[in-house]
Amino acid sequence: MSKSMSTVEKRASLLIKYRKLKVKKKEKEGDKTTYFLSRGDSNPIFLCIVGQRTVGIAYVRELRDLVEEKGADKGVIIADVKYTYSAKANAPKLGVELIPHTLPTFDIFKHKLVSPTEILTEEERERIIKFYHAEPFQFPRIKASDPVS
Repeated sequence: MSKSMSTVEKRASLLIKYRKLKVKKKEKEGDKTTYFLSRGDSNPIFLCIVGQRTVGIAYVRELRDLVEEKGADKGVIIADVKYTYSAKANAPKLGVELIPHTLPTFDIFKHKLVSPTEILTEEERERIIKFYHAEPFQFPRIKASDPVS
């Protein structure tokens, strides 16, 4: 990710990556960036809002109208500020997902503080249990299907 990206755009790129979406088109207009995405049969739309003090119901309705106009499945608003009560209350009814401003802007799975994880063989598992004098239930369980593994 480039340094010129805003925190909202970084958040959007991470969501796009982890939801395995492909960017069909990106439009920038004033303080808003709209991502038209696809994955299989679904076509969500991300609306990134930068430079506002709060995000209210007007943005939620605007995205709902855009979703209906483009025939998309759902809309997602990503902002760096708080959402008003009416925006939070009405967004699920209007089919819009609000991403909280507290979502990290960095990849939580791949950075220098995350050690690499690996699935142990039965022999390694027994050796670790004996070394730490612990029971198997005292260790965290990571499934092979977990994105961290």
